[in-house]
This record gives sequence, structure tokens and C-alpha cells, in this order.
Amino acid sequence: MTLVDFSSATILSGLIITVALIILVADWRVALFALLAQYVLSASLLAGLVPLPLAIVRVLSGAFAAAILYFTFRRAADNHRRDLAQAEDDAARLVVARLYRLQVFVVGFPFRVFALALVAVGIVGIASSMTFLGLSSDLLFGGLWLIAAGVLVAILSRDVLRLGLGILLFTSGFAILETATESSLLLYGLINISDLLLALVCAHLAALPPTDGLRRRRGELR
Repeated sequence: MTLVDFSSATILSGLIITVALIILVADWRVALFALLAQYVLSASLLAGLVPLPLAIVRVLSGAFAAAILYFTFRRAADNHRRDLAQAEDDAARLVVARLYRLQVFVVGFPFRVFALALVAVGIVGIASSMTFLGLSSDLLFGGLWLIAAGVLVAILSRDVLRLGLGILLFTSGFAILETATESSLLLYGLINISDLLLALVCAHLAALPPTDGLRRRRGELR
């Protein structure tokens, strides 16, 4: 195995692991760290297509987007801790913790594992059996994997911020395929700017007050 093959295999393995963490782990800190690592790995793939400074721009845009989401996630975590502190007894605190977990994903852990495995098998089959505009298998797999994973995260997520992570994964996959096929610096720059705008939109939506239904559910816990 050559150094290039080993590097590609390492990058693709890292992309699989980071996506798995975002889908399977409910902790927002783990998901945010995985998102940032995904940007670094995606930039490593893009480094073979664009000059290194442009690939670093991808990392910077991801870091700024992650910073925006970090402060929003932390504020949501503070609100959760306040709800736990206001719970009257241990039973109420367990209900609050369970409600918090239900607000992150639509389905439970076993179904998320099954959905992730199904998507992974499908993308491996597509990337290994077809060619798309002469793209190498690693670029095709990386782009399709992030696009499919972004859609999967969006489908399985109930929380607005987790939905934002899925959209950012989708744009990362689109950036890889677009850069490999078009090499348009204008569109590449717009994708990086759109990541920041998407993070701001998700932060704004997450900061909105809860709906009446959620207020009633929280009121029943007190």
C-alpha cells in the first residue's frame, strides 16, 4: 500500500467515524468535535484538488461555524441544567433527562445504528461499482458519504442544532463533488460562506422560545 492509498484510507475511515459519532452520540460536545474533525478531513481530500491555502479556508469556515454552534449548544445545555435544578425530586429529574434525550433524535439508538449501517453499505456499493465524471473512488465515496449522512442526520434529528449539523455535513459532501468536477472558486467560496450563514440561522432558530406544546410538557414536569 502506497502512502497516498494509506492517507486516503485514513481520511475516509475518519469521515466514517465522525459521522457515526454525530448520529449515534447524543452529547453535543462529542458531535461538535466530530463536526470540526470532519472539516479537517474534508479539507485533506480537497487539498489534492485545490491549493493548500484554499483547503485551509474550508477548515477556517468550519471552525467559525462550529464556534457559533458551540455557544448556542452551551446555552441550551445551561437551560437543561436549570430545568434539572428546578425538578422537585429524583423522579422528576429522570423525566427531565429523558425529555432532553427525546428532543435530540426522533428514534432510538438501535434504529440509528441500523440506518447508519444501511447507508454505509449503500454508499460503498455505489462508490465501488460506478464512475462519476472520472472521479476517483475516494473522492466519490467521501462526497456521497457526507451528502447521504447529512440527509440521514436531518431525518433522524428532532433538535434544530442537530439538524444544522446534518446540513453542514451535506454541504461538505457537495463541496467535495463540486470542487472535483467544476473547480469553480466562486462556488467554492459561496459554499464556505453558506456554512457560516447556516450556522447563524440554526443558532437563531434554537434561541427562539419553545412552542406552547413544549411549554406544557415542561410545565407538567414541575
